[in-house]
Amino acid sequence: MKKVLNNYYKDNLSFFEALGKEFRYCTAGLKSRMRHAGRVVRVLTYPELPGSKSIIFKIAKYNRWVLTNNPRKKCDVVIAWQDRTLRDDFPVLRNLQQKMPVLNLHCNNIMKTYIDEFVYEVFGFKTRINPVLHNGPAVLKSEWNATHSGEIVQCPVDSVEENCIYQIVINNKTEEGFFEDIRVPVAAGGIPFVYIKLKSPQSRFETKAEKVLLKQPDEILSTDEQQKILEFARIIGLDFGEVDVLRNRDDGRIYVVDVNNTPYGPPANLDEEGRKTAIMRLSESIKI
Repeated sequence: MKKVLNNYYKDNLSFFEALGKEFRYCTAGLKSRMRHAGRVVRVLTYPELPGSKSIIFKIAKYNRWVLTNNPRKKCDVVIAWQDRTLRDDFPVLRNLQQKMPVLNLHCNNIMKTYIDEFVYEVFGFKTRINPVLHNGPAVLKSEWNATHSGEIVQCPVDSVEENCIYQIVINNKTEEGFFEDIRVPVAAGGIPFVYIKLKSPQSRFETKAEKVLLKQPDEILSTDEQQKILEFARIIGLDFGEVDVLRNRDDGRIYVVDVNNTPYGPPANLDEEGRKTAIMRLSESIKI
């Protein structure tokens, strides 16, 4: 990482690109002063500075906050932000926790096999199966976040794929023939809304959805299910992020299948009104 004026940037970013981002940083500071009676409200995202497609960038823009990844800057709140499945340990974040809230400080592992253990702790059942002993279909996915990989394989298998998880096949097919994913944002200990992502059979395990809807949590999840999702988030240290859930039409249960602690979005194919509403509700849920 290289420092250019105020913030740190990846070494492969050109000087002129970094300079453009610095200009955006200074402009955001002026707008923050205008909104907040002469005070700059600053959020430290460490170690990485989120891009414009990230949710936290859009929340900051809505609230007229300034994002920085320079820990020497005076900040109002801190978010551990490293776009990786296994996050490094940063002593600077633990030190800052003595002075102010550090969101996602303890959410440093979102590997699917890891989170499935905590799904079992909260919900009492798992998605993971043993592909050598299981007899029948299973879903094979990469352990790593944001790969959007997934395929149905027949078990038992002769050899187990490395860095992958084998999961039960969840029947999340709707009557209209779509495969329904429930994406649950978590912020400030609550669920402000849920996204419903309707996917074609061809894109069942991909991020692309044919249609995305914004729903109230009570429309999709029971009170008990909401409480368990929040308990699961608390245990894995997810203060701000998203939890991917599937409802199995065969048994009625919800299954947590993925976690994202550096979320981007709102999802493509959500209408403009829905996008604005999502950012507004998320922005209002985080108080500084």
